[in-house]
Amino acid sequence: MTPPAPTLEKANAARRSAAVYRAQWLMLIHDGMVTPGDVLADAAGPEARPLLNLSLRQLLLAQQGWGRTRADNVIDKILSVTDAKIERRQVTIGWLLDPRAGGRRFAAWLDAFEPRSALGGAGFPYAKRNAHGSAGIHNAPVGGSHV
Repeated sequence: MTPPAPTLEKANAARRSAAVYRAQWLMLIHDGMVTPGDVLADAAGPEARPLLNLSLRQLLLAQQGWGRTRADNVIDKILSVTDAKIERRQVTIGWLLDPRAGGRRFAAWLDAFEPRSALGGAGFPYAKRNAHGSAGIHNAPVGGSHV
């Protein structure tokens, strides 16, 4: 026997509740009480399922001092490193944390906030190799200096 279908009122109440939950987290980020990393950590738990629908753009823009260009640059970096062919607006926390990606998307998220090293370059080791056969070594210092 199948369970009864939820009523439209229950579905709408659940949708509103999820929207409020996401908005509360965005306000906490805006007020500096939590970081986007805190949101990602909480979103990995089963009780925080509504956070999975939050876009990375919303997550980044909630921070003080972040504009659309800066947020889009981070998202573009993640998409470039993961070689994903989706639109920025489709990049959500759920997409980032999807276990089918084997952690590669989350690693790209972390990489987007790390300073570039002379050895690996942007996206290393996940970035595609350039025409010279390196994965970003063109940024390495010339003249034999070591890192």
